[in-house]
Amino acid sequence: MKTKMKKFMIMFALLLMGSTAMMAQSSSETTKKLKDKIDDDLAGFYFGLNTALSAPDNLNVNLWKSWEVGFDLPIWSPEITKSFFFHLNLGFNWKNFRSTDADKSFEKDYTNKQVYVGAPKYLNNAETGGKGCVDFSRMKIFSLSLPMLFEVRATDKFSIVAGPILNFNLHGSIKTKYWNDRDEYVVFTSNGLRQQLVTVDLKGMLVWSNVGVYCKWSPMRQLKSKFAPTLDFKGISFGLQLCM
Repeated sequence: MKTKMKKFMIMFALLLMGSTAMMAQSSSETTKKLKDKIDDDLAGFYFGLNTALSAPDNLNVNLWKSWEVGFDLPIWSPEITKSFFFHLNLGFNWKNFRSTDADKSFEKDYTNKQVYVGAPKYLNNAETGGKGCVDFSRMKIFSLSLPMLFEVRATDKFSIVAGPILNFNLHGSIKTKYWNDRDEYVVFTSNGLRQQLVTVDLKGMLVWSNVGVYCKWSPMRQLKSKFAPTLDFKGISFGLQLCM
């Protein structure tokens, strides 16, 4: 009787040890899969060049001197199928539209709070013949962004990504530096541009390993029509993204 009991106890101990080992291995594999999934999230730092489409004739946004920069953090990345994924991120974005015209800049009329493109104050003086020159003028918009991206994983390293980005535009400003008609260097800044509170961008990206090349289109106007009736332009940007 005691011998049978000992055999039973030994068999039970072996089964318990085997079950514990299998559970530990399963937990390890689950942790590894979760880690691999987090590593594959389409979040990270990005930098691109920015320009304006359908801009008014008197606005010349320089592509090579206008930029956008941002950073995304992963929130949720469910696997829909083995090669199809959804990514929900949370991030920040700075868009910079920069004009280098010698006689035009972003201006603001403080009477009606409208933003427009025109000549800076005291740029030229017809009476004295004094002439100034604009160094640069830029409009900047800061946003809290919510990218909602779909990923098709063609291979282990190559993916095709597309989806909308919801922007909550928190701040807008303009800044102009110029020489006036008396050869004085003037810096003009203004906040409170009455930017659109919510806009939607469309993003497409090709990702190889952890590096992505993206194009982003902003089909909605950046400023409210009431406060910028002549600045109804759309944005487009191209850049690189380092994925986490």
